[in-house]
Amino acid sequence: MSRCVFLLLTVLCGLTRAANILYIDGVPSPSHFIWHRALINGLAAKGHSVTALSVDIEENPPQNVSYIKIEGVYESINELMGMESDFFELGDMNPFTSIAMFNDYIMLSCEMTLKSKGLQQLMAYPSDFKFDLIISDYLNGPCLSAVTQHRFGRPPYIAATAFHVLTTTNTLSGAYSYPGSVPDYALNAPQKMTYCQRFTNFLYNHWVELLKIYDMYPKVDKVVRKLVPDIPYVGDLDRDARIILLNSDPVIQYSEASMPNVISVGGMQIVKPKELPEDLKKLVDNAKNGAILFSLGTNVRSDMLGDKRIIEILSAMSQFPEYQFLWKFESDAMPIEVPKNVYIRKWMPQNDLLAHPNLKLFITHSGLLSTQEAIYNGVPIIGFPVFADQHQNINYCMEQGVGKKLLIKDVKSSDLANAIRELMTDGSYRENMSRLSKIFRDQKESPLERAIWWVEWVLRHPTSQILQSNAVRLDWFVKYSFDVIVPLVGLLLIVLIVPVKILCCVMFRKRRQQLKSKRE
Repeated sequence: MSRCVFLLLTVLCGLTRAANILYIDGVPSPSHFIWHRALINGLAAKGHSVTALSVDIEENPPQNVSYIKIEGVYESINELMGMESDFFELGDMNPFTSIAMFNDYIMLSCEMTLKSKGLQQLMAYPSDFKFDLIISDYLNGPCLSAVTQHRFGRPPYIAATAFHVLTTTNTLSGAYSYPGSVPDYALNAPQKMTYCQRFTNFLYNHWVELLKIYDMYPKVDKVVRKLVPDIPYVGDLDRDARIILLNSDPVIQYSEASMPNVISVGGMQIVKPKELPEDLKKLVDNAKNGAILFSLGTNVRSDMLGDKRIIEILSAMSQFPEYQFLWKFESDAMPIEVPKNVYIRKWMPQNDLLAHPNLKLFITHSGLLSTQEAIYNGVPIIGFPVFADQHQNINYCMEQGVGKKLLIKDVKSSDLANAIRELMTDGSYRENMSRLSKIFRDQKESPLERAIWWVEWVLRHPTSQILQSNAVRLDWFVKYSFDVIVPLVGLLLIVLIVPVKILCCVMFRKRRQQLKSKRE
């Protein structure tokens, strides 16, 4: 009897710890959703009730998870960028132009999501309905997180993103930019930057932060206030993040300083590999000389490459009949006959394939999740970066000796063939990747377990702001001590100019006296 009572009390205590969580994923990117879904489902498995307001949804969610779809966001980004936009031209875009375009998208997305049926459904919840916690992808701006924080009585807020760039956390964590040590993701520069690269990096880092504080926040606040007139300033709501869950890890990217409330959970989406589908299992099991996976991820489709690029790639693959190529290609249309050693499939279980011992090389767009999964499974990569952080990801891999970088915009079969030959025959790439993989895996808990622990830490201490830096409440000018630097520079100029002025006056007077003496 006592044992039954104990078990009952244990269950009841477990139920009292369960929280009601609102999870917001407003970023129109399937890769972001894959990352967020891991945490959504992980929290649900711990007994928490999760309501996910998301542009992507899971058709058959697990118990304790309910989705509310935000419709129309993918359509809005296509409208902004052009329906037939060539993604492969984005890498040539000026980074300052790129950030301006991204901020335009944030505003367009805000206006659209505020009108969405999904948000209206959430806002129509009973007035006394409470969430214990809100988690939101801050990369898409503070629009949804601010509105929902205000609507549900400002519960604790956690910022989270599938991105890995620490400078995106500066306004939320109070962190400083260190443009001399780490190149920004948008610049396509190595860690050892030239002076010109460091100069540009300095301007870009601060420009991004200034735009967010003095341009994006006021604009979003103006739009949001039309719907919720009495809402606090959205910038203040955004900076109220208790912790920031970042898809970063110092082992698999450039190391840089972070604040204590920035929690690295890089690779949170990586799970134990599942059994491969029968067709893929047969091919990879029989690939005794090695299999090679080619995928451009979820945002860029291989069938967008165009006939010329596709022919160049297939030509390179045909030169290696000893290897089995697996190409994630989203349509059946091919400009030429596919070589016998190339297997085309519209979807590939990427992580499961990378975990197979016969998978020897990964040809990828160098997306963050793909790069993390390649490193975790110890598979060298050939990178075809297209935009955003992809250049930085493959640059890091090259510096670690685990990959090579090629240009997808002007891909040549000879260049691709040479890269495949080098990575498949030079054992140093696999050795270096194996070393990096061992370090990445050597963690006291999985990234997902770490993320869940910190979420529950905030639930256990809902009013604590102890991890937040005072810098989040400082003006940008004060945070970087320009209010000290400018007077110091002014004082230095005075100290230098006054003696020079005095010296010039003395010399001028002396010269005038000399001229006067000569006349006399």
